[in-house]
Amino acid sequence: MVPRTLLVVDDDPTLEGRVQDALPVCRIVAAGGVTDALEAVRAHRPPVVALSVDLAQLTEPPNGSGHGLDALSLILGEAPSIKVIALAPRDQRVLAVRAVARGAHEVCSKPIDAQELAGVVQRAFQRADLELEGRRLATGDAPPTLRVLRDETERRALLDTLARSGGNLSATARLLGVSRPTLYSLLRQHGIRAD
Repeated sequence: MVPRTLLVVDDDPTLEGRVQDALPVCRIVAAGGVTDALEAVRAHRPPVVALSVDLAQLTEPPNGSGHGLDALSLILGEAPSIKVIALAPRDQRVLAVRAVARGAHEVCSKPIDAQELAGVVQRAFQRADLELEGRRLATGDAPPTLRVLRDETERRALLDTLARSGGNLSATARLLGVSRPTLYSLLRQHGIRAD
């Protein structure tokens, strides 16, 4: 199994080791500041980022803005689909709320608890996977077998509902929760004649 990439952004060099110990199945990429983080996002395209938002100053802040919350906004601006886990001190609840308001996927308390971090990261990877699959389905880029199964299931539902309603199109549309024009479109799409 190919390890999942997790970007860790913090100016504490020991955090990378603690995260690696907590998540041995992940490939950890570390960044000590905003510039490094943005370069890592471009180079590695990690689905999940763990970002310390309690930093008063990250190294090499662009435009003089180095606060951890600013880094969060910059990372999401670069790659909006990334799931950012805000690492915030347990006693700074306002900072955690602000991180979520700026788009953090979830918050994990500092100091890091290995079990908590592992669970939060796993949920973030699952969410990233689901969203990627949703985008693939929406663009028609789904595996052919999945597309075929979806079409067959939809066709079967149409036929079953038509049979239950005795061929009455108004009743069929009501049972399916669609308008009559949508029903007509689905019937044409699946080659079903409603005589």
